[in-house]
Amino acid sequence: MDDGGTVDGSLFEGIARALQPEGTFAEELRAIGFDVHAPKLRYPYSVMAATLDVAHRHLYPDLSREDAHRRVGQRMVDTFFVTILGKVVRTLFQVLGPERFLARLPKLASMGTTGLELRAERPAPGEVRLFFRAKLLDADFIAGAMEGLLRHSAEGTRVVIAPGGGPTAFELRVTGLR
Repeated sequence: MDDGGTVDGSLFEGIARALQPEGTFAEELRAIGFDVHAPKLRYPYSVMAATLDVAHRHLYPDLSREDAHRRVGQRMVDTFFVTILGKVVRTLFQVLGPERFLARLPKLASMGTTGLELRAERPAPGEVRLFFRAKLLDADFIAGAMEGLLRHSAEGTRVVIAPGGGPTAFELRVTGLR
């Protein structure tokens, strides 16, 4: 199925390293198109969505779908930073700092995705609003990844998913940046 967008394989590499799927977990991932032992360069958004649901069932069955996806995003960040693309992102984050990095995220996102529209606004010092539009994006996973990114360098930040975006668009509000 062509859903109009792709995600760089390094994001999946980060997920595989963070979650370390084995046995039936790895088999279910392979069945939906993500073979942790034979990674691809790019994956459709639909495989990302299915990967998050498989992780929910295997790792966080007691959590809501949203909370499980957010947790996967939080866990993935550190292991993503050891991938080639992750090293570039980490360096830019360190050089720019959290607020400037997020303000430039629309330009940076094109390195790892296709089919994504992303816009950033800085309504006040210490705050960035990110507006995402794409088919099958997962707001909770992205919010969790954002929390994982910011936890080491911007204590006291909050990442909130603004209500009302619908299935193909959402807004993240990041506050408390320094």
